[in-house]
Amino acid sequence: MDKTILFWILVGGLGFAFALAVQMRIVTALVLRRALGDWREELTDRVKANAAIVWAAGAQTLPGESKPWLSEAVEHLRNTYPNPLRHLRTARRFSVTTPVLLLGVFALGRLVWGVI
Repeated sequence: MDKTILFWILVGGLGFAFALAVQMRIVTALVLRRALGDWREELTDRVKANAAIVWAAGAQTLPGESKPWLSEAVEHLRNTYPNPLRHLRTARRFSVTTPVLLLGVFALGRLVWGVI
């Protein structure tokens, strides 16, 4: 009985963490896209704004042959919105790791604990 309760607590917690991470990625990216659109009119295009957000949230630097609007947008995002970019990185990390942990808990519940 204790194993079953622990199993479902873990499944519920990891499922909630995954849903929260996905929601955080969506909302943060939406807010940053709108901020870029307000900053420059040409960045109201979703594809351009997404490219700038992906590069700004990443730890890597831009390649030398990048477009000038992209490097300006990335620099603007990194200087103006460091906290939302950090939240976006955290949400990406959790949205990748929580499904793996959830599968591990299901395997643990099935093979070791015999819950499901």
